Amino acid sequence: MFYLVSQIALILAVAVLAGLGVGWWVRGLLPTGGRLSAKTLPDDPFDARFRLEQCHRDNSALRRDLKEAEAQVEKLQGRLENAETSDGDVQERLETAEIRVQALMEDLQLRDDTVAALEQELLLLRSKA
Repeated sequence: MFYLVSQIALILAVAVLAGLGVGWWVRGLLPTGGRLSAKTLPDDPFDARFRLEQCHRDNSALRRDLKEAEAQVEKLQGRLENAETSDGDVQERLETAEIRVQALMEDLQLRDDTVAALEQELLLLRSKA
């Protein structure tokens, strides 16, 4: 039994070393020398334009979702104010909707920042051309 376990351990060790060696070799073949930088910009302005348009579409979808969520919050607040007794279910749904609105606002702000960065990138690519 010990012999079998030692054979399995040896084969696994050889496989790990071979995998590390092949990974190291492939890393050296990458055009950036294995370093992927976030500052490298693509030279294709159409790609930047496509990403910018995609962000604008996502942004408008988020704004639409935000308006729907705000309308739902207002509706629930109206129902809560008009209710004679405190309805726990309405209160819970209101809190959930408010949390969703806050998350949508944060996501929208992130998308706005992304759109601004992509517009800067597009201007930079246009100035290169």
